[in-house]
Amino acid sequence: MRVVKRAFVAPLVLALAGCGGGSGGTASAGGTAASAIPAVSPTTAAGVVVAGNVVALPDDAYGPTVIAGVTYASADAAQTTPLAGAVIVVGPVPITGATPPADLPPGDVTVVTNAAGAFAVTMTAAPAAPSPIEPFVLPQNNVLGFVPPKSGYYVQVFAPGTLPLHRFTAASSALVLRVSSASAAEVAALAAVNADRAANGAGPLIFDESAEEAARLHAADATARGALICHYDANNVGPASRYLAAGGIGLTGENVGITIAGDASAAFAQIETGFLSEKIAVPPGGHFTNLVDGSHIWAGLAASGPSTLPFDFNVDYELVTPSANSSAVAASGYTIAGCPPGIVNNKS
Repeated sequence: MRVVKRAFVAPLVLALAGCGGGSGGTASAGGTAASAIPAVSPTTAAGVVVAGNVVALPDDAYGPTVIAGVTYASADAAQTTPLAGAVIVVGPVPITGATPPADLPPGDVTVVTNAAGAFAVTMTAAPAAPSPIEPFVLPQNNVLGFVPPKSGYYVQVFAPGTLPLHRFTAASSALVLRVSSASAAEVAALAAVNADRAANGAGPLIFDESAEEAARLHAADATARGALICHYDANNVGPASRYLAAGGIGLTGENVGITIAGDASAAFAQIETGFLSEKIAVPPGGHFTNLVDGSHIWAGLAASGPSTLPFDFNVDYELVTPSANSSAVAASGYTIAGCPPGIVNNKS
């Protein structure tokens, strides 16, 4: 393992604003057990069919995702396999955990994909606007012009060996839901993050498909450009906008870093050490504060490299609170320090 050249860049000023903000108390983090947030009783509909297909991607895949007119997709994004036996939960109440609950919230229904990865379910709850408890969280500067569906359902996908998908979508009979699996390095990185969170009084995180894809595409983009990773990409698109474009529904607190490492596992370990070193600062540094924020419950962790020396690996942590409330991620946006020349700090 080579010595860390630079553990991280662009200190995090916590962080992004959500429309309708709020200052609720700190929430406990989600674990592997599912949790459902209460919602008002759904109205009865004549029957809306929600149907589609679920396909599995390779363990390092992401996309295709279009951001600011640019399509991001890993080289293996087209290598899809129908995912049989996946549990789909559809309804007005979001499920935030890694598995479906034993008792579904009112209005939510479940269905299992068939051998071709297809599913169809008739809803008894009418399509509704996103829950006021878990809204879409738009950045201060909505540079992508993202508009959430006015009504629809929360859709979750759970299947062994793949990452859980948490999404809100308009009612459709032609949904295509794409889920990947975590690499061994990503799994080990999440275990290390959760151990460090536990040591600092925060609950464990689970993977979220959209957060993982946002992390992978941003880290890979920095590697492809041979540039230092930054909270903003070459089109001045920031973390909140990227996460929404990848299908996310919450507020991401992003930590990024660069390091010299022999492989992805070493890169994750070195970056985590760098983030933890900020604990002794007075006040503690933003990367550390974000890492142990108890309101985060989902994560996407990616390391891409090697890139142009002396910075071999770009590392991205997406640490997500699926709400505009109850997070240390507040209203000031991300700092511009460490970004390539010409990047605009637009709080997106």
